[in-house]
Amino acid sequence: MNILTRHLLIRLARGYAVMLLAIGALLWLIALLERLGQSNIQGSMVVSGWQALMQVPVDLIDLLPVVAVLATATVLSSMQAQRELTVMRSSGVSLMRITRVALLPGLGVALIALVALQYLAPVLYQTPERLAGEALSDSSLWHPWHGLWVRSDTQFMNVGLMEPGQLPGQINIYQFDQRGELVRHIQADRAVPNENEWLLEDVVVKQLNGMGTEDRIQSIEQLVWASFLTSQQLQLFRQPPVSLPLTDLWTYVGTLKARDRDASEFELVLWQRIALPLACLGMVLIATALSATPTKSRAVSLKVVLAVGIGLGYYLLTSMLGYFGLVANMSAPPIAVLPPALLTGFSLWVLLRSR
Repeated sequence: MNILTRHLLIRLARGYAVMLLAIGALLWLIALLERLGQSNIQGSMVVSGWQALMQVPVDLIDLLPVVAVLATATVLSSMQAQRELTVMRSSGVSLMRITRVALLPGLGVALIALVALQYLAPVLYQTPERLAGEALSDSSLWHPWHGLWVRSDTQFMNVGLMEPGQLPGQINIYQFDQRGELVRHIQADRAVPNENEWLLEDVVVKQLNGMGTEDRIQSIEQLVWASFLTSQQLQLFRQPPVSLPLTDLWTYVGTLKARDRDASEFELVLWQRIALPLACLGMVLIATALSATPTKSRAVSLKVVLAVGIGLGYYLLTSMLGYFGLVANMSAPPIAVLPPALLTGFSLWVLLRSR
């Protein structure tokens, strides 16, 4: 690694650090204000600030393409205004070589982000125990050994297995009559939870209401059970897609598809994460092309503003396209991969014209 390459990498690393801190602080402030604005949130200012801080890393990863275009455009535009890039190119360093060096921190940060999504996101998001503490009421009980207990007027439900990225398992449902006598016991290996009904799988139903012996125990492959859980309690079994590691997200999408259940939201998040390095690649290319043209020092701020517009515009466009795809029931891979692919192709074309 020669001196010029090392100098450029150091400048870019500093630019990424500044942008990550600046955007991270903004995201933390927004998350803190949202928590303070919720009337049901209890706790001190310090607790709210800490909980908002735990939300920042994953939100910052979603904005990584914006960070890439801002950091690259700011550093290279500043170097161009100070004639550093002119000197480098006069000494034989081509624009494509500068681009290759600029791609290293962008792709490196994107790959580190994927590793963080795999190992850090599940730690930052709430565990079942903490979720239970917020969502449960007098009709519910959580115990780390015995799982979740929920009751209605005539039913008790116990869920013994609540692993992130997996369907709830080891389910027991006890149904009582008006006199308080147990009349039915439903045991299931796993279930697919929905708003008004659950699909129980590998079910054993035991009738205890005086029927004949041959009718008391039945083994059923699938059983639809009318759920009595509230929407808040249901969230215990519906981990947000961003809280799941990439491997668990892939498994969960396959599990839902195998059962003909809607997995579009989880699949879209999965492919958006897979396409994250490609989006960062396109942003670095467009920022390099933007900064390659000679400019006066007072025009640096204009290029930075243009980079902000490109980054935020791309983020808003991909978000709107994702929501539209969910509503229109479109395939997730094209929705997630096509925008960064088009951005990369367009950025490369602009960069080649700027040589």
